[in-house]
Amino acid sequence: MSYDLLSTQGIESFINDYRASEVKKQVDPLTKKKKDTDDLNTTYTDLLGKLNDLKNIANTLQLTDTSSAFLVKKATSSKTDFVDITATSQAPVSSQSIRVNQLAKSDMVMSQDLTSTANSTSILGPGTHNIVFTSGDGSGGTLTSHVAVTFDATDFTAGTISNLNVIKKIQGAINLNKAVVNSNSVTGSTLSAGTFNLNLNGTVTAITYTAGTYSTVMDNIATQVNKLNGIQAVKVDKGGGNFSLQFTVTDSSKYLTINGDTSGLVTELGIAVSQEMGASGMLNASTFAPDSTLSQLSIATKKTGYGYRLLSMTDSTGNALTSVGLNFGATRPSFVQNLTGADTPGFVYATSALNAKIEFNGIALERNSNQISDLITGATVNLKSLMQPTDTTVNLDIASDTENVTQKIQDFIAKYNAIYTYLKEKTKSTKEGRGILIGDSIAESFKYLLSSLANNQVSGINKDDINSLPRLGLTFDITDGLKIVDLTKLKNFIKDKPSQVEALFNSTNGIAKTLYNRIDPFVNANGFINKKKTNFGVTSLYYDDRIKAVQERVDKKASDLRLRYMKAASATNAMVSNQQIFFMKSLY
Repeated sequence: MSYDLLSTQGIESFINDYRASEVKKQVDPLTKKKKDTDDLNTTYTDLLGKLNDLKNIANTLQLTDTSSAFLVKKATSSKTDFVDITATSQAPVSSQSIRVNQLAKSDMVMSQDLTSTANSTSILGPGTHNIVFTSGDGSGGTLTSHVAVTFDATDFTAGTISNLNVIKKIQGAINLNKAVVNSNSVTGSTLSAGTFNLNLNGTVTAITYTAGTYSTVMDNIATQVNKLNGIQAVKVDKGGGNFSLQFTVTDSSKYLTINGDTSGLVTELGIAVSQEMGASGMLNASTFAPDSTLSQLSIATKKTGYGYRLLSMTDSTGNALTSVGLNFGATRPSFVQNLTGADTPGFVYATSALNAKIEFNGIALERNSNQISDLITGATVNLKSLMQPTDTTVNLDIASDTENVTQKIQDFIAKYNAIYTYLKEKTKSTKEGRGILIGDSIAESFKYLLSSLANNQVSGINKDDINSLPRLGLTFDITDGLKIVDLTKLKNFIKDKPSQVEALFNSTNGIAKTLYNRIDPFVNANGFINKKKTNFGVTSLYYDDRIKAVQERVDKKASDLRLRYMKAASATNAMVSNQQIFFMKSLY
């Protein structure tokens, strides 16, 4: 190409051609290498995602025992408005019948109905009144709760407190109460080492102590207790070298028992308790207005049934319960709502009305709760409504959840085929070029693994059982991967031979277990694919730096050439101009 290098346009054309030539020779090869690296990185990102998808479904299908995806059960009720049912994999395939003759109830007491604004005739001044509640624990034992109701000076106006405020104070004390155990105030030392048992809702922890000052021993006990969930312990300095220990059950749903002392410290401190529970975990207290002028207190057990009934409620000091007519001790007077005059405080239900009563397969049974988990292994029956004699008996059926398992296998096939067809596409040559993963060891190994698992028998499974995917009713196409030949046949196998279908996937050499174990080392955070992607990223950045450096060098060279040619052109033009002047002068 010819240039008029004496012109600016000619110089610019020359420089642009030079730059394009150098970019093609030096920059373009680097750009292509960067693109190849970035394409590989993108491909490995896609590969990682598809392998992770297959790994996740393989993980689901490789689980065993209660987590097995193949033993899922479906429970149905013929009348869910009366009874519902849920089932785990442990529930047996079965059909049962049930009738609901009585729903379980919370034991409940109702106070007197008192004129809200009238002054209490029982609570006459500030002070703390102590109440003791006991209830059943559902297993024949008892739970105990100590509640302090404190009336402050600010609760009184001109020395009086209204009935409504009294009821609200009792209600609040019950609903906020936590189990607190305070030791004796002691000074000096304990002479013996030993252990005692701290039982928190059935979980027993051995608390150890050594001989030494009570202060040091209490610190050590508090440290051990505070490592447990649901309870706190603190040492209280009473002054003058006297100390006490306080336990607070912060989780009100749990009871506290302290016993089993080997050397007498529990007796010295006076901290022996048996199933002490916060009232807030045992009871619900409510205030309501039976009419616009009256207030009434109700107290109900949080758990339903005869086993959790209120056994006693007593004023131990003061007369808080007496003030609302509920100081019953262990008696069970019945509540009577009087249309004229004051109500008779008492229990709303007879003890015979507290349990759920059902007929299960024709047998009369009782339970504390409306949620029953001990009728059918692995199933929970939920009683929802009382049935009338004219209502049809409810049927409860438990069967293998064929549809659920089928869906999981179909999901497995979809994930399996997604990675297989992706690898096929990336490892083939066409007229347009070679696949980006041709010769890639990871791609080739997984492509081989997928095709072999699709066709081969699983070792360790009896030859007469379902020991391969083809035996399950699946075929493998070299182009498209797995597909179900006969969906009905597959569902029948899942229904009739669930353990064989399960073994095909989650036995020692099962398909899902094998896939999971082979895929995981490649896709985990430190796996080979992530390491490759990291290397691709580093290489791409290297090419970015090289491209930038080479481009800058080419641009500098072009700039230098432009300056050189511009100077040469300027000098040439000056010489030509001088020659023209000399020539013109020679004419004259």
